[in-house]
Amino acid sequence: MKKTQKTAEKKPAATGFGAKLRDFSDKLTEHYSSPDRILAAILTGLMFSYIVQLFSNNCFYELKAYYDSINFGVFFMLGAVVIIVLVLITYRKKLGALIPWSLFATTLTLSVMYAMFNNESNVFFVLGIGIIDFIIIKWLVTGDKLGISKVKVGYKACFITAIALFFITGIAFGYFTSLRYIGYANSTFDFGIFAQMFERMATTGLPDTTVERTGLTSHFGVHFSPFFYLLLPFYMIFRSPVALCYFQSFAIAGGVFAIYLIAKKLGLSGKLTLALLFIYAFYPSLFDGAFYDFHENKFLTVIILFLFYFLIRDNLIGTLVFSLLLLSVKEDAAIYLIAIALFVMINRKKVLWGAIMLAMAVIYFLIAQAVVAALGTEGVMMWRLSDYFLGDEQNFAAVAKSVFFDVGFLIKQMFTADKIPFVIWMLLPVAFAPVMTKKISSFILLLPIVPINLMQSWQYQYNIDFQYTYGVAALVIMSAIFVILKLKGDRKRVVVVMSLFMCAVASTSLMFGKIKNNIAYKDNTAGQSANVEAALREIPEDSTVTATHRLMPHLYFIKDVRSVSSTSTEFAQTEYYVLDTRYADDLAPAQTFMGDSYELIKTGGFAEIYKLKH
Repeated sequence: MKKTQKTAEKKPAATGFGAKLRDFSDKLTEHYSSPDRILAAILTGLMFSYIVQLFSNNCFYELKAYYDSINFGVFFMLGAVVIIVLVLITYRKKLGALIPWSLFATTLTLSVMYAMFNNESNVFFVLGIGIIDFIIIKWLVTGDKLGISKVKVGYKACFITAIALFFITGIAFGYFTSLRYIGYANSTFDFGIFAQMFERMATTGLPDTTVERTGLTSHFGVHFSPFFYLLLPFYMIFRSPVALCYFQSFAIAGGVFAIYLIAKKLGLSGKLTLALLFIYAFYPSLFDGAFYDFHENKFLTVIILFLFYFLIRDNLIGTLVFSLLLLSVKEDAAIYLIAIALFVMINRKKVLWGAIMLAMAVIYFLIAQAVVAALGTEGVMMWRLSDYFLGDEQNFAAVAKSVFFDVGFLIKQMFTADKIPFVIWMLLPVAFAPVMTKKISSFILLLPIVPINLMQSWQYQYNIDFQYTYGVAALVIMSAIFVILKLKGDRKRVVVVMSLFMCAVASTSLMFGKIKNNIAYKDNTAGQSANVEAALREIPEDSTVTATHRLMPHLYFIKDVRSVSSTSTEFAQTEYYVLDTRYADDLAPAQTFMGDSYELIKTGGFAEIYKLKH
């Protein structure tokens, strides 16, 4: 039986321009998979033109100036060239991922540039960028157009990256934040009190200050923070207020090692671990808050993250050690440990461990509260919850009653126009991952945001630029990691890539202006700072000194130094008055008090030193 073979007749090759164009279009469709890639190429070209335009003129928020600066021929020519190059290379080399990666790069670059050139840290502007970026990211990630699934990253590469991020961010932000001190922009509150406190700890062993309250006072009478004694040996080595900036910067940066260990223990892939390292390193509230002086709160993040690492490892000793370290940072750190303890009991089903941690938190808080009351005059800062007081009943019991019996009032206090931006700043950089869960118990980790930030009437508690975000930041990041761990496929990739984008955009929006300002502080005082410092060093360490609040941090070595500003109402007669001539508002009250009782004995740069006449 013969096999019959049916041969298809060959079609004649297409001729003519129209036929060649159709053939080219068919091959493009084959390589692109779908026509929307042509649109992606067009969008990439347009974004490239925007980027070039911003490099030449960054006043995009001033419409007329921006429009007048555009060279329309160059604008459209650049876009067209990019589109043609992308299409031709993709067609000739069959590089299906070229256009998606080009769109990825231009979207990220343009988003960061918009955040950089916007002169205000506007969370709604960042949110708007995020909404547009989300649409693009979803297209890029769906169907794995970027080829992320093919990328292999080992833990060794992740560890090397963690080391690099630790040193790069630690050094960079240590330097940038120290420029406030170097440029005489720090003030008594809150840098000066810690500069003097560490110097007194180095000489007397006691955490005393003369500027935090009226006269000599233990800082532990304001906040109980024995954790500071762990930093004292390092201060003894460097013995400078500038070192404090680097201490906290490296402490914040050290969280990358906890993230690496946590991701590895949870069995996350190398590339997801790598992404989480960058998300942590550029989570906006961490280094942004470091620009505002030195605070114990900024050590909370790294401690909480290592506490989670030991919890995940089921290491009881490590868990107890870091629970104590967490509590030692500040009296209200007990709130974070209570939330973690409840999470351990309910979510991770370790009732005994959670009960031990809960008991530690409650007992330690009672002890810390008693210490603050004994050493200070005001006790713990209850006045920040004064909105919940019931007449003469001004304590935690009154606050608890108000919250329990009038939930409507609590909601009214929490969800206000000035507090919603804080929530967005905290959750947008992790693509709102902590709320993408069906498990109610997962929200336990977010509970501290209520008493620490949203319930408070003190405006700085819910301001992203200050120190009250660090404990909550660790819990938000951990909550996001636990949620991402459960996500699958494209949804996981969208959340992770979106988080990377938003961390980059939000961090730039918050910190770029601060970096420029700190550099300006240093540059503006560069010609006078040496003379100022030399003049201040001539004041005897054992004398009594009153200084305007911008100069006080540089007099940290004076045993009895006071601070005044334009808002001061109480002045004391001390041996010396040191005035900063840069700020007329601060000069007037001090000069009025001194009258003819003091004489000018030294001028150094913008500092004037007056001595009491005898």
